[in-house]
Amino acid sequence: MMIQLDTERLILRNYRDTDLNDVHDYFSNEEVARYEDFDPMTVEEVKEEIREWKDMDNRLVVELKESNKVIGSIGYWIDEDGDYSIDYDFNPAYKKQGYATEAGQELLKYLFNEVGINQIYGDCDIRNVNSWKLLERLDFKRIKQIDNESYKDDAAGNPLLISIYIYLLQSGDIGN
Repeated sequence: MMIQLDTERLILRNYRDTDLNDVHDYFSNEEVARYEDFDPMTVEEVKEEIREWKDMDNRLVVELKESNKVIGSIGYWIDEDGDYSIDYDFNPAYKKQGYATEAGQELLKYLFNEVGINQIYGDCDIRNVNSWKLLERLDFKRIKQIDNESYKDDAAGNPLLISIYIYLLQSGDIGN
């Protein structure tokens, strides 16, 4: 199944091979990778990710309607317990313009109204202020902090430990 969600300024849709350069722009960015479980990606690594993601309906690109420029990715994961978690990455060149909030609202509307979920989690490195502020703009409630969480290894193979915030959004919390 292919998904397309439209907002006033954005299209959320499945990945395409032609998205490579735009997606590489942000997945190769140190600012994006700093808070993720990956290092800045090469073109080949991004090409492989797109190959995997383009047939997945839970991982979408965020495209500007005006220019057809892909400025980010948004989606969700379902863990082994059946819990949903939101996931997103945006090109820093497009921050502070409301695009992430607009995309997040549209994805959540789809998940609650079309998919029929009752709740969704979000998490982020506590140092990633933009990310936790986004979750709070989307009406997520911070429910806990986990310290000494390992999310990737340093160059020597030692685990990098961080603290993360865990957020929860339940269907009755939207707009409250």
